[in-house]
Amino acid sequence: MPESDASEKKATFGTCAYGRTSPPGDQLSPRTGILKVVLSFEDALQLNVAIDECVRKLNRYKRGGKVGKRAGLKIAIHLHQRRISVHEGKL
Repeated sequence: MPESDASEKKATFGTCAYGRTSPPGDQLSPRTGILKVVLSFEDALQLNVAIDECVRKLNRYKRGGKVGKRAGLKIAIHLHQRRISVHEGKL
C-alpha cells in the first residue's frame, strides 16, 4: 500500500446505529469526561464485525515497517446521525 493517508479515504469497514449516549449529545461540553454509548445487540454485532474486518486488514501490514507501525483503527461517532463507523487510521 502506498504511504498515502488511508484515513482520508471515505471507505468504511462498517457502520451501526446506537440507541443513546450518556450524557445526551446536546449536553456535551469540554468538561465531559466520558461518553457512554448504548447499542442494541444487533448493532453491537455489526460493530464487532466492522472492527474485526479493520483489524484483519491492519494485520496484513508489516509491523516493522513505517506504514505498519503507524497503522491504527478509527471509530467515529456521528452524534447527529446516531451512527458509529469504523475506518482505518494512522497514529
